[in-house]
Order: sequence, then C-alpha cells, then structure tokens
Amino acid sequence: MNLKKSLKSIRKNIIHKNSVFRTIKHIYTHLDDFTNEAILDYYGLGSIQELESHIEKIKVILLNREISKNNIELVDSCFCMDSRKEFKYLYTTKKDAERQIAYSRQHKGMKLKLYACPYHCGWHLAKT
Repeated sequence: MNLKKSLKSIRKNIIHKNSVFRTIKHIYTHLDDFTNEAILDYYGLGSIQELESHIEKIKVILLNREISKNNIELVDSCFCMDSRKEFKYLYTTKKDAERQIAYSRQHKGMKLKLYACPYHCGWHLAKT
C-alpha cells in the first residue's frame, strides 16, 4: 500500500513539473524548442521550484498592475534599446534570428552575433 502511494505521489510531481514547462513553452513561443534544462538556464534558474516562484512573481505584478522600474525585468516584455536609444528589433524565435545573421553575412557582409533578450522575450542581434 505504501509503495502505491509513493508511486502516485511521484507520478503527480512529474505531471506537475511537465505542465509548468508546457505552460512556459505555450505562452513564450520563442522557448518552444528548448529543453526543460535550457528553459531554466535561459531564466538563470536552477530548479523547477525557482521557476514556479518566478511565475508567481509575474502573476502578482500583472494582477496588481505594479509594474515599475524595480520589477519590470520580471515581466516578459522587451524594453531593450540600442546605442541610439531606439528600441531593438526582437526576434521571437532563435531560428528567425539565426536566419537574419546568415542573410546579413551573405548579402551585406555584416557579422552579427545572437544573444538572449535580458527581459526573456526572445532574441536580439549585435554587431561583432
């Protein structure tokens, strides 16, 4: 009987863990092709518990409309600017950004590098 309860508990934890990652991938489509470990790395987190805590903070901010300079980085919206104080172009998928790198290299002779948006919205390009 105890073994059955233990297995049921383990199964419930696995289903919950997978639903958290499935939700992240559904909401933030630029993370759709990431593994669970890559998602944690993208957010700079070490565990599913830290990811759940991050999600809860975002929910509180959005529900209470408490968006300020102090907590804007928790909300997945891009506010990145370039050196001319213009908003940077945001690529929602890594594949789109990589295609632009290849196009710019081939047709314009530009060398660009890819980096993750610090607001966790997608990807940006920078000259190298």
